[in-house]
Amino acid sequence: MASERSAAAIRDAFLSGRRSAVQIAEDCLARAMAAQRFNVFSRVLETEALAAARALDRRLAAGLAMPALAGVPFVAKNLFDLRGHPTLAGAAPRQADAPAARDAAVLRALLDAGAVPIGLTHMDEYACGATGENVIGGAVRNPWDPSRITGGSSAGTAAAIAAGVVPLGLGSDTNGSIRAPAAFCGIWGLRPGTGRLSTQGCFPYAESLDAAGPMAADAGSLALAWRALRGGASDALVSGHGRLRIGVLRAGFAEHAEPQAWNAVLRVAAAFTSARMIDLPDVDRARDAASIISAYEVARNHLRHGFAGRHAGYSAMVRQRMLAGLALPDDWYRTAQAWRRVWRARMQTLFQDVDLLLTCATPYAAPPVGAERLVGEQGRIYAPRADAGHMTRPVSLAGLPVVAAPVAVPGADMPLGVQLIGPPGGEAPGLAAAMRLEEEGVCGFPAQPRPADGR
Repeated sequence: MASERSAAAIRDAFLSGRRSAVQIAEDCLARAMAAQRFNVFSRVLETEALAAARALDRRLAAGLAMPALAGVPFVAKNLFDLRGHPTLAGAAPRQADAPAARDAAVLRALLDAGAVPIGLTHMDEYACGATGENVIGGAVRNPWDPSRITGGSSAGTAAAIAAGVVPLGLGSDTNGSIRAPAAFCGIWGLRPGTGRLSTQGCFPYAESLDAAGPMAADAGSLALAWRALRGGASDALVSGHGRLRIGVLRAGFAEHAEPQAWNAVLRVAAAFTSARMIDLPDVDRARDAASIISAYEVARNHLRHGFAGRHAGYSAMVRQRMLAGLALPDDWYRTAQAWRRVWRARMQTLFQDVDLLLTCATPYAAPPVGAERLVGEQGRIYAPRADAGHMTRPVSLAGLPVVAAPVAVPGADMPLGVQLIGPPGGEAPGLAAAMRLEEEGVCGFPAQPRPADGR
């Protein structure tokens, strides 16, 4: 996205009087309609956007103090409650449900910070997917190449940002649903540490792993959104990332990645003065534990939400996933949770010797829509629906904060992503490193897809 469309630049244009909040909102709404060719929005919020913008213009004219994101447009995954609208969660039958009575906590935090809601975005059905393909609503298309997927399940939010509609948005991430679409679409994403932000008003997937977080066109916008989501609390963003000690998670990751994806990690690692390879045992066991916990919890969450009486409204794929989850024995779940505690302690111990960990965000760049399998450069066979989150699940299991950073690798025509993994409570080091990496041109995808407004 062009720099004049960053959150900071938009806010400055509004506060300086160069552009009214209504003008900013109207331009974004026009881009939102143009972006529908990528199947981005389940609902464009014209009424809400213009009402919020008019209120901000009146507040500025009255000389009142302005909040941190005043005038900045944003989108939200249609997994978050927005008062007055049904929360679709990617499922068409939920259109007949009662509208939400109040806003989700993270959505309300952005509204309170003066951000202007532009739309609710498409996603995988009930967040049960990693590709952004929904048999009910269709595939969300990647603005870089509409023949390719966005990743999921925060698909529409990633596409809206990549297409230049807005500088930031809300997504959710259980096992990679912010990080994979951020990587595939060449934008930035933050999966906060588990429990760092409220998930109140977010339709649950697996409650012990779920996290809500921001996605953005640039690292600065991501940091501004994080601060707003934290209620204005400012974590210190330490400069001088060259002095950070970096650990590169290699074993269990590198062998599953395409060469270009791994080269993206090495490119980022080379920007630091101190980086060493780390080979953790049992990474696949961590993946299995995350999968068991997710399957067990999502099935029981849906049982509580009426699956027994509403199963006919589920697609066959998601219905089968629920049934398989309900069949998992309780002792499997208990064993997986016990292993999770071991894995979390093992990952946290690494931060005695390093400040940040790096590894791939996805094993490859965005594959074609509808691809059931891919054959990699070295003959490895991938199944995107199953392994787009292969690199993110072990990190989710540890509950650590992660910035997904977009990287351009020579010879790659699509974005790739790298995970900048911080210690518990350490979103700030990842964000600070992200901003410096972007400033130095190491991270960020330099070319841009054609903006949604055609400019």
